[in-house]
Amino acid sequence: MTTATEFSNPRTIDSASDQAHRAVDRAKEKAAPLLDRCASAAHRTIDSVATASGPAAQWVSDNSRQLAAKSSQLADAATDQVRARPFVSVAAALAVGYLIGKLLQR
Repeated sequence: MTTATEFSNPRTIDSASDQAHRAVDRAKEKAAPLLDRCASAAHRTIDSVATASGPAAQWVSDNSRQLAAKSSQLADAATDQVRARPFVSVAAALAVGYLIGKLLQR
């Protein structure tokens, strides 16, 4: 277990920071194919809806690219936040996971 005195060592801090950066990079690499599949599924759904006539289908068709771009921007913003504050991000992920686990046990 890492103690507070070990974090006062700059090498330990750099090592922990490097590990956090590598973890973020691995998570981004794993998330990218999932985001691509989701975007492809959304496009297929939109295309099938767009074949139906109506203003809603036209609106969905027109805004599908904006939705895909926005989801990519959100993923990049999340990656930037994790890189900026890796320890806070890990702590937040643990807290959210704990809460979801508690909710699902009920």
